Amino acid sequence: MRSLTRRTFAKLSAAAGAAVFGPTLAGSRLAAGVALPESEAPGRAGDEGSRCPATADDDLQSEFLGDLTLEAQAPREVGGAGGGRLVVPVSGGTFAGPRLKGRVIAPSGDWILERPDGSRLLDVRLLLETDDAQTIYVSWRGVAYTVPGGGLFARILPVFETRASNYAWLNDVIAVGVYRASAGKIAYRVYRIL
Repeated sequence: MRSLTRRTFAKLSAAAGAAVFGPTLAGSRLAAGVALPESEAPGRAGDEGSRCPATADDDLQSEFLGDLTLEAQAPREVGGAGGGRLVVPVSGGTFAGPRLKGRVIAPSGDWILERPDGSRLLDVRLLLETDDAQTIYVSWRGVAYTVPGGGLFARILPVFETRASNYAWLNDVIAVGVYRASAGKIAYRVYRIL
């Protein structure tokens, strides 16, 4: 077996990384609106099949999972190393969708980290009780910030856990939630990513 020098290993690693991540990075630059150089554009001469062509399976698809509305109590400021930390008790709420319906029960809350730029990292943990008396634990991380004009922008990534056989399918769900303005409450429309 031949030993490799650090320089040779670095060159091989860079080449392998470019082969593996190059199409992903190029795609992310396209999605972000960054123009690619002519030599990197997909489907151009000289491409020689190094990039996979886009297919219908590449499109992100979702389906409506449910609406979630939370009733929050006054936040408690506890400080934090990276910014201000707020703990917001969630005293109740509801959820409803085509395959599940119920209410939010205690203990539940949001451990918010306020960042120096004014945005907030959300760290939510909730207990849900379905109409048929089953318990579902849901947690999520998310980001929220105020947009010009004063509105709130927030997106969340809920993860579900349950032993209830009727809802075991939730354990494998990848979901995204979109904040919706609701007078005096916190509301999200949650989608299952297919």
